[in-house]
Amino acid sequence: MKPAIRSLLVLLFLAIFFLVAVGWAQYSPSLRWKTLRTPHFDIHYIAGNDSLALRAAYIIEEEVYPRVTRYFNYLPGRTDFVLNTCVDIPNGFAASFPRRMEVLMDFPSVPFSAYSDSDWLSYVALHEFVHINHLYMARGGFANFLKLFGQMNLVNAMTSTWFLEGTAVNLETSCTTGGRGRSTYHRGKLWAQLAAGRLGNLVRDGNFLPNSLPRDKPYVTGYFFLNYLRQKYGDDIIMQVSDYYSKFPFLGLNWAFRRKTGKWVGTLYKDFLKKERQQMQVYLDSLPANPQPYIFRTNERLEFYGKPLWLDNRRILIHCTSNEEFPTLYRIDLQTGRKRRVKRLSVLPSQCNGLANNKFYYSWVRPDPLYPSQIASDIYELNLDSGKVRRLTQNAHLKSPSPSPDGRQIVAVRNEKGYSNLVLLDLESNPPGVYQLTNFKRANTLNPCWSPDGETIAFCLNQQGQQALYTVSRNGSNLQKRLVLPHQLQFKTGILLPTFTPDGRTVIFVSNFRGMENIFAFELETKNLYQLTFEPWGAYSPAISPDGEKLAFTAEDADGRHLVVIPMNRQQWKAVPLLKIRLEEKYSIFTKKEIPTYFRLDSLRPVENYNGLRQLFPPKWWLPMAIADARGGALGIFSFPMDALGKHAAQLMVVYNPETEKPYGNLFYRYAGIFPHPKVHLYSLPVKRTYWSEPGSYWTRYSGGEIALDFPVLTRADFTAVQWRFQIGWQTFRIAGGKGKFSARWFTGPTVTGSFTRVAATYKDFWSSHLTYLHLNWQKSIARWGADYKANFWSIRFRQHLPVPIHRHHVLGIKISAFRTWGNYQFPFAGSIATGYG
Repeated sequence: MKPAIRSLLVLLFLAIFFLVAVGWAQYSPSLRWKTLRTPHFDIHYIAGNDSLALRAAYIIEEEVYPRVTRYFNYLPGRTDFVLNTCVDIPNGFAASFPRRMEVLMDFPSVPFSAYSDSDWLSYVALHEFVHINHLYMARGGFANFLKLFGQMNLVNAMTSTWFLEGTAVNLETSCTTGGRGRSTYHRGKLWAQLAAGRLGNLVRDGNFLPNSLPRDKPYVTGYFFLNYLRQKYGDDIIMQVSDYYSKFPFLGLNWAFRRKTGKWVGTLYKDFLKKERQQMQVYLDSLPANPQPYIFRTNERLEFYGKPLWLDNRRILIHCTSNEEFPTLYRIDLQTGRKRRVKRLSVLPSQCNGLANNKFYYSWVRPDPLYPSQIASDIYELNLDSGKVRRLTQNAHLKSPSPSPDGRQIVAVRNEKGYSNLVLLDLESNPPGVYQLTNFKRANTLNPCWSPDGETIAFCLNQQGQQALYTVSRNGSNLQKRLVLPHQLQFKTGILLPTFTPDGRTVIFVSNFRGMENIFAFELETKNLYQLTFEPWGAYSPAISPDGEKLAFTAEDADGRHLVVIPMNRQQWKAVPLLKIRLEEKYSIFTKKEIPTYFRLDSLRPVENYNGLRQLFPPKWWLPMAIADARGGALGIFSFPMDALGKHAAQLMVVYNPETEKPYGNLFYRYAGIFPHPKVHLYSLPVKRTYWSEPGSYWTRYSGGEIALDFPVLTRADFTAVQWRFQIGWQTFRIAGGKGKFSARWFTGPTVTGSFTRVAATYKDFWSSHLTYLHLNWQKSIARWGADYKANFWSIRFRQHLPVPIHRHHVLGIKISAFRTWGNYQFPFAGSIATGYG
């Protein structure tokens, strides 16, 4: 007998399993999660963070919810809100399945948030709640149609990225005192591309595309384009377009703009670019005619540059990455222009690294191997002589390391659930001791650096939207506010990335006080302020040579960042008068600084322990499904419910086969709240079989279940990820509908599965350009109740992707799969080899 098993139901089930698996969270069982229920949100947080949960409840209920729902005139259903204090990455996201938003409680150390008066939690929560409203908004008959599928609306999620993110950034900016719309950093990115003649097609300019800069172009292009439309057609134009699109989504977003503005999107975009060119030209005409000459400038197209660090007066150490290469640490000789690779260091280059005693110090976020949803930032040391990397801290939530001149201590920033303070690491102890240096409340310390004598530390402080330059002694005493810059018109002014001159009397820093981010000098004794650079699209990460005669920094343009070196010529410094210019704007919300006394935990619903299992059933959404091939087909529905933290996940599938006139289904459940992860799988699937000796074919049914333990271990996670996976289980199944001696039988036996996955991707890759995947499976099946049928089943799958040397944007893929079954219930050997190029 030759069985021919061809069930697309199984393939679909595996595809659904992959989609859900990538979203599973894995937190340590030692973390106790709590839930605070407000009128419109379930706020999930780790026990001990009651004050943070209360602040989030006030912000989201009293400020964010009314403002966003009034603008869109839409009330979404109850939403899960996760306060994640386990991840040292400043970010947030919104998801549809389940309907939830999450804020990662860290503060950015680069000019990203436009130095908001509101804290990080405020405007990130607003940004993500705009996504929740937009994703679920539906009107008219289309809304009634969607009710057939539960809490689901994928149509808005398929609109252009520039519209999705531009809408959120617009509300983030107009409803808070910060937001990326008030950031000259993002304005510079737009104008750099415009000046280079690279803007003109909204599809290309407003979406994520490989080998295209800047990386955040949907946010940049989307915000400024939609803000132009708001100024021309009124503040509610985004709402009007969204409202019309929600009624008639299949007519397209372009038609919605046509109906509400009288013009197609392409025409509106050309009008927008014309106005931007006029504004840009006014700005360019205001720049000095004779900026300082370059001593050195790189020409490679690089996306990220770290902080340049002087090895001596002619060599610079810098960590950078291009669009097509992995991050690498280089040594650059300014006299010869030669760039020598020191080490491939596959972590994101930072503007806050340090160098002392020929050792390079940097921070990186690394997931826990067993619980990869817990991502802590730690300090690492690279010995430039030996090339060895040493991890100095363990889950210490530290970043922005700056070593003292003698290399005995490191000052760093510690994340404290959305706020931060400075700490000192004593490198002479093993492990290094960590000591508190500052103790600010509801503030963020940024970018610390040492004075040349090692006695003073300069840093930036963001408190209630005001950025100031501070200094403090190494023992924590003599804290002084040195400089505060006033805000400029519609943009918020910041102070970032300070560094001392070799004589210790002047602090060099980055600010957008006079337009785009550029480099300034502040004399501590005379209080005089000077502008050193006039880069049109921004200058960052200043570093002064040991002899004090050269200034290195990174400059932004349409091709990314470039390393630039100019002379430290004080005669060409431009004195800057400190005029107080008031910010002439009014904000509709986020004006209260303290939570009202009436808003207390006891005024809300009682805090309860987190219960994720009850969020799964009944499923909140489902989709119709149709499967057809040459041997049959099926109709049905499927869903994969998941709780807000991703601890519980299930897949449900129910189908009806018209040929057999019988239903089939799948039920899969996995719990990721403990390690290893228990799994339960119940199934009833159709399989069409053919005998060698008989014509035609007939349907059989595979019904059974499996209980397994899954052991996933993530051993590496940066630009390269490596995961090992091992699973053991026991399955029992029944084959019904067979003929003769192969009639209905029950089989049982153990299963063992192992896999190895290694993926690596550069910035140009949507999919990993380097992939190695090896999967091994063994099953032993023995017929029950005295029958003598038994079989051993082995399978192997191997997949390899490699970049093609002659064209770096193409990938060569090789796939090999084979299986074999032996015993007295046998299947023949089968295998396949596939090679592809694309």
